[in-house]
Amino acid sequence: MFWSDRATGRRSCRPRTRSTHLSSRRTCPLVPPDVFERAVSRRNPTCSGVFDWVPGPLKAQYGFTPWSGFARPEPCIPNDPMRSLSMSTRALSRRNFLVLSGTAAASLVAAACVAPEGAPAAGEGEPMMETIELNHWGFSGPIWETIWDAVPDTYPNMTVNPTEIGDIVFGDQKFTTAVAAGTGPDTAMQNRHTFLQFAAKGLYQDVTERFDASDLNRDDYTPVQLNETVWEGKMYGLPWGTDVRYLYWNKDHFAEVGLDPEQPPTTWAELEEYADKLNIRDGDEVVRYGFVPYLYGNSWMWLYGFLAGAPSLSDDKRTILCDDQRWIDTLQWMVNFYDNYVGDFELANSFQQGIRSAGLGLPFVAGKTSMSATGDWHVRDLLRSPGVDYGTAPMPIPPGGMKSTWSCGFSIVMAPGSEHPDEAFQLMRWFTGTPGWDALAAADVAETKRTWEREQLEGEPKFWPRLACYLPALEAMEQKYLPELGEIENSTWTLSLDALRNWTHGCGSVMGVAALQYWVEMDNAARNALSKQMTPEEAMLNCKTLVQEATDQAWEAIDNA
Repeated sequence: MFWSDRATGRRSCRPRTRSTHLSSRRTCPLVPPDVFERAVSRRNPTCSGVFDWVPGPLKAQYGFTPWSGFARPEPCIPNDPMRSLSMSTRALSRRNFLVLSGTAAASLVAAACVAPEGAPAAGEGEPMMETIELNHWGFSGPIWETIWDAVPDTYPNMTVNPTEIGDIVFGDQKFTTAVAAGTGPDTAMQNRHTFLQFAAKGLYQDVTERFDASDLNRDDYTPVQLNETVWEGKMYGLPWGTDVRYLYWNKDHFAEVGLDPEQPPTTWAELEEYADKLNIRDGDEVVRYGFVPYLYGNSWMWLYGFLAGAPSLSDDKRTILCDDQRWIDTLQWMVNFYDNYVGDFELANSFQQGIRSAGLGLPFVAGKTSMSATGDWHVRDLLRSPGVDYGTAPMPIPPGGMKSTWSCGFSIVMAPGSEHPDEAFQLMRWFTGTPGWDALAAADVAETKRTWEREQLEGEPKFWPRLACYLPALEAMEQKYLPELGEIENSTWTLSLDALRNWTHGCGSVMGVAALQYWVEMDNAARNALSKQMTPEEAMLNCKTLVQEATDQAWEAIDNA
């Protein structure tokens, strides 16, 4: 990978220095000699001395994503000449990402992983090092075990003991209890919406100095997600993956009722009109919904409030703003939508459960809803259902609203009591960097192939990459996998990147230091109003009262610490 000259914009092949100890400051971690010898057999002619690291055998068993045989040392990025998609299909470059997001004038900062002249070859003159086992709490399943098994390919003296962390969306009891007792892991996955809340409580170790002492660069991360690891100017983790949400629509359903299949609704009024036309009932029985704004997909109340321009938190993070009239009006619109186009809240819930109980999968994939507000990951489900002709677009906007979405996802942190903080940080950067994403992608590809075989799907298995927060990894996955996908997948990828750059709200930025309570109470407010247990105004004011109380208590503890 080329180094970017910030002053002139020129790219040059500059080697970086290499240290010889795992816990020291270094830019290119050591590589096992056999891996080095295999990799050195292919030199990249575009940059003398830069080795073309080639992925080896897949090591996948299940689930999301590995691609590691030679797990190249972080941050070494493949140096193959890049294939570029046309601007219409939008190949990602860090230059364009950063320029469009306004976070930097330069495009990319990466290094060739080359020992300086006169340095010993990898593996020569290295002291014997004791094997260190790091305890990591995160996601479980064979695929994750496969990923952690790939760590010694880069760090021969490091192994990972993975443990299921439990729920980290509606709570984080296992981790918080263990940290308080001094029995926490070395590293852990954390949901981004509660990140600031727990960082403020001292549940994560400050990694600012380690980040600044490394060759990592802030410009190499999606800005919103990187900023969400920072509390009071200090960095408390590394962002891993993220997501975005938008509208999916079924083109065949549109054509069936006389709507233009290439033109999705762009306003809430059009969304209502289209939903009414697309609904199908047989007497009192629902056959198909045109659209359901809650419960279905993955939108939550947040998406609709942001579309209406509703604020959630004051700039100083001390005042909860869900009593703003725009939140109340948004919830009233949702209640009216249910009354006019969906029916009873429980009816919609039972209809969805019936679809899943029948083994038909998600309502949109099963053809039981014509439009859905959900995340980028839904493309994976649709690739396994080639009979669904769909499109994607930004969500429709209400009067006075704005183009919006929201992004969440996960970051990796170091617990305060880690006995191996240097090695723990190396693991964090490996997992969030290109080697970790390569490992995840390979396992995901392998599982995709097994799924297609198991479900006896026709054609070649198709793989949809996840949205990495580390831009070099995101770029590498785009270059590798997007050319194998079709026009709709490429246009949806473009939509995802545009949202990440320009019009998303980060879940870790909008909920404050009582985020867990805010997440729960906002959901309760929507459900209470939709089920007619409260009016929209009562529901949002109740949410305000409960979350403001929790926020005040949290700030009192912070101020008195």
